[in-house]
Order: sequence, then C-alpha cells, then structure tokens
Amino acid sequence: MDGIVGIAVIENCEVVSTTSADCLFQAGSLSKTVTAALALELVERGELDLDSEVRGTTLRDLLGHTAGANVPFYPGYPQGDPVPTLAQSLEGVEPAATPAVTVDSKIAGRFRYSGGAYAVVQQLIEDVTGDPFAETARRVILEPFRMARSSFAQPSEFLGDSAARADWRFYPEQAAAGLWTTPADLARFVCALLTRPTAEQMTAPHVELPFRGQWAVLALLGLKFPRHAGLGLFVHEHRFINLGGAAGSFSALTGSRADGSGAVVMTAGCRSPRAVRLLLELGDARGWTDLRAFRRGIRRRTSDLLLRALS
Repeated sequence: MDGIVGIAVIENCEVVSTTSADCLFQAGSLSKTVTAALALELVERGELDLDSEVRGTTLRDLLGHTAGANVPFYPGYPQGDPVPTLAQSLEGVEPAATPAVTVDSKIAGRFRYSGGAYAVVQQLIEDVTGDPFAETARRVILEPFRMARSSFAQPSEFLGDSAARADWRFYPEQAAAGLWTTPADLARFVCALLTRPTAEQMTAPHVELPFRGQWAVLALLGLKFPRHAGLGLFVHEHRFINLGGAAGSFSALTGSRADGSGAVVMTAGCRSPRAVRLLLELGDARGWTDLRAFRRGIRRRTSDLLLRALS
C-alpha cells in the first residue's frame, strides 16, 4: 500500500511549500503539542496556573510527562463501536478500553510518557473554561494560529470526504490524540511556536530523557536523540521535535529556533517509519545537521514494531 503523504516545509518562520492540502490527517500525539500551547496560552491569560495542584500533581508535570501518570497511549475507537465520554475514559469504566488514569507520586519528577496526563489536562481546561475542549482550542489556538481546517471535534466538522484514511477512529481523549489537521495547518502552528514567547516554556528543558526504553527507536531510525522533554515537545539544543501515530497514520514535526526552519510530514496507510525517513531526507536536503544522528539502516519489521509503541 502506497498510502498518502502530506508535507509542509518552513524557512525563516514561513511556510514555503505544502502538499496534500485537501487531506485531513489524524495527528495522534502531535495533539499533545497543540494542547500544551493551549494550556500555556491559558496560563498567560491567568486562567490556569502551571504549578497549582491538579489531582496530586501540577499542570507543568502533566504537560512534561513527569507527573507519574499512567496510560501511555490511547488506541482510539473504530467507527460503529461504543465511544466513552472523557469521564469514562479517565475513570476506566465501560466502554473505555484503557484503565483509569492514576498518578504515582513515587515516580513523580521522572519521565514517564503519559497520554493519560493529557486527558487530565483536557478535563482541567473544560472545568476552568466551562466550554468543551474542542471549542476552547478553536478559540484560543486554532483560529489565532490560522489553522483553518483543524479541529479537536470527534469527528472533525471539516471531515466530509477528505479524510486521509476511511477507517479513522474516534478519540474522546482529544488533548492526547484527537486533533484532525493538515500539514499546512500544523506548519503554521510550528511557525507560531518559532515566534511566540509561549514557545520558550515549551522548548525549555523540563526533564532529561532516559536513554533506555521506547525512545531508543529514534536513534535507530537516524534521528538525533532528543536530550530533554519540554512541555509537549522533545528538545535537543535549538531543535524541537514530536511524533504521533493514530489509526494507521503517522506524523512528525520539527522546528529550529536557531534559524526558523522546520517541517511537518503526515502519512496515512504507510509503514510508520516513512514519515521519519521523509523528515530526515528533508533535513539532509536543507542542511539541517542538528536533525540526523547517523546513517544506519534497520530491518523494516523491527522498525515497525518499535514505532508501534509511539502510535
């Protein structure tokens, strides 16, 4: 299966080229990056506080994967299947397919990747604003950042017949994995991050990443291992990056605060490493020496199995 690929390239904080402009992709964990920006915008407005207690932890730790929260990834719900509410997902009750979200204070402060943490952030934002999460995201981030065809609604109001995959899934955990978007819209978001003060908090090192575990796949695929997690992003010096998988789709974004360069690659129906390989090829062509770690090939099935942990 060839699948669908969408690419957007950024130079000097401007989108300079895009493909697959009409296709809507499910962004998977790239949703977390947009959610982190949303939360920090609300912090700037005084509606949220980064360090006030939330379920025994803080918003800062929830965004930075250091809250000790469980539920690393959300699988989504196929069309036609029962879909839980956010509350049912948080509590781990039927028809939720994942356990209740809990916080383990014994490991707080250490990196533990958690989609569950972002589900808690979603509930917090709804509680504070009194509005559905998707509506707040539209008002605070998507419209101001000119993401005209992006939405956290399930399904997107822009969907029509433009879904990159027909077998898309519902994600009631919208903040963790529910964003519908296009490469061009995500590239405009990256441009905004490159120029807004909010990005300084997102890209500041929050916690050092362990060298063991699922993140080893990045080095195997040739990506430079990010030294730290920021808030909603992974960071190596001036370069930030994030990956996301959802319902047969896989995507990657990157940006450099040093030179205003960046790219978004979104794929649907492709083997998951393809997005990473395309990102590396873009980086090689444009001289982004801070993106590629080393040249090394790995067996395709091995890379697929490893990347499933990030999907």
